[in-house]
Amino acid sequence: MVGVDVALADLGGVWRRTLVPEADGSTDRTSSVTWVQGPTLFGDLRQPAGLDAAVGASPLRDLDHHQLLALCGQRAFAGTLQQDGEAFSWVRRIDLHPTAPLPDTGTLRWEEGVLVEEGLHEAYLEHWERIGGPPAAPAAALLEDPQDGCTGLLVRAGSWFCYARDRYAPLPMPLVSLVEQVGGCDRRAQGAALLDCEVSVGRVRAGRWEIVRSTLPHRVGTDLAPEWNRTGDKLRIRDADRDGRPHPRDWQPVQAEGPVRALTAGDARARNRTPGAVVTDSQGGSAASRPGTRRSWWLSRTRRTAQSARR
Repeated sequence: MVGVDVALADLGGVWRRTLVPEADGSTDRTSSVTWVQGPTLFGDLRQPAGLDAAVGASPLRDLDHHQLLALCGQRAFAGTLQQDGEAFSWVRRIDLHPTAPLPDTGTLRWEEGVLVEEGLHEAYLEHWERIGGPPAAPAAALLEDPQDGCTGLLVRAGSWFCYARDRYAPLPMPLVSLVEQVGGCDRRAQGAALLDCEVSVGRVRAGRWEIVRSTLPHRVGTDLAPEWNRTGDKLRIRDADRDGRPHPRDWQPVQAEGPVRALTAGDARARNRTPGAVVTDSQGGSAASRPGTRRSWWLSRTRRTAQSARR
């Protein structure tokens, strides 16, 4: 296929960037770049070659100044993908770096089986290759922690997933680059706090949700273990604090899409108490995303699912 248009519904799955031309005419084929796309929610993690060797697998508190600066070389964000005609916009709800002055918007087209992305507000070109083909039914949820007030996101596409958790507080200087802010910290603990934004990519194998790459080195190899609570209105995830200590987090779903039962570890008990699929409502969006209806909608859906299961 050459120059074939793309629809948002075509993009569910996991994508690996295979080529990006640089301004000096060179091409970047060594960075590890993975984009996990749900029905609309997505996560994107971009790490330069050699980062693992530079930073190791220690918690943020144990990294030295140079290692913290090395982590600033990552790009990681998550949010909602929107389509307006030929234009696609990646609206970032969570971002490791300060908000860019221009929208992340580009066009997408198929060329000989390769997904080609070309920037509209900035001059860039990226080639993407889907990993493993389109999944049967991707699922995702936008999450909120009522205790800490931070935002989270979980996307699953086939055996792949992306989990994102925002900082507890916004970056103090939104117009200053992340590397400058971290480099200007007097204490390592301050720099670690600025970098405490997680975007992790992993695989689901035999019920284990193993993180294989992450903005936080100590998260690699851990099991995310998502599980719905007994009433199905909270999603518990095995999170960790910046010191690497376990920190189970009970997320409140505020938007969901696809068969959300796929967002758990998949054991028999989790399947029996997981809410059913979420569908778009008559107002053009998930009913869970409308102000004033999110919690009541979710609980109502959960109760109906539980009643059906008992019949």
